[in-house]
Amino acid sequence: MVEKSPRMRGLFCGIMRSMRDMIKSFTYTVALGILFLAGSVFATVGGPTFIHTFKYNPQDESVYYIENDQNGRGCPPELNKISLNSGKSQVVYSCSEGEKLIEGNGYKFDPVYAEINKIISNFKDLTPINLKDNRISVGISLVDYEKMSPELDEISKANFIASVYQDGKKVIDLPVSGCNLKQPFVFAGYAIPGFDKKIVLLLSTKGDCWEGGYIRESLHVVGGVNNLDKEYYPNSYKESSALVPSEATLVVYSGEAATSTSTGQLDGEPGVTVQEGATPKGNNNIILYVAVIVVGLGLGYFFGRKKGV
Repeated sequence: MVEKSPRMRGLFCGIMRSMRDMIKSFTYTVALGILFLAGSVFATVGGPTFIHTFKYNPQDESVYYIENDQNGRGCPPELNKISLNSGKSQVVYSCSEGEKLIEGNGYKFDPVYAEINKIISNFKDLTPINLKDNRISVGISLVDYEKMSPELDEISKANFIASVYQDGKKVIDLPVSGCNLKQPFVFAGYAIPGFDKKIVLLLSTKGDCWEGGYIRESLHVVGGVNNLDKEYYPNSYKESSALVPSEATLVVYSGEAATSTSTGQLDGEPGVTVQEGATPKGNNNIILYVAVIVVGLGLGYFFGRKKGV
């Protein structure tokens, strides 16, 4: 048997070390890819939230409305109500109740709407009104941004204040959420049967920055208004879709970042910026990991071969 020379043994050892390093790196890359794909598969899919069909129940002095939430796995229509006294909302007919009702029927929502209509059939309709004719205006100011996580500068949503005025006098400040300073905020107004100093405002806007932002509609009680023109505004029926701007609605944009009255600093978190179209940093990290692995494979092979020569 011919004994291998020291040079041949060194070359053989270098090749084996390079192969071992390559296998380890390849295994890590595959595992990383599996984790990434698994995260993509199990991640929830975003979607808009629309509200419509506004009814007043004098028994509990609340406005009832149907919510269609297409976020995540999606829900059948829900029935919610907002108190005209507290301004708080609560669920009347839930997503889970609707899901039980439609199991086995191809996920058709007709039975759910039938159940909801049984609850609200005797309630009174709200009247769509012209906000401009009622001297109502809204100003939007930025409060701050919320990040996806403490480690990333990616913005999850922006917090705003919607200041509602009538005849130039502020009547209420409403906290609302959005994504950035460039987005429009669309408002519609509804008069409530028997109320002369309260209305409800429907807000339709991007409610967060998830996947670029989805429409999140919300309802708000506004008191302190006077001399309302309750003439019904035609062609203003709200459906399960985004509010369409019209002569009766308000389309409002936020101005430049306002000065905070409490801190005297510019609104928003220090050091956090919104960059339109920026690549999510999570994707950058994955690309960086793969690049490091590829470079490591090349260096391992090079030095292993050099050492063995």
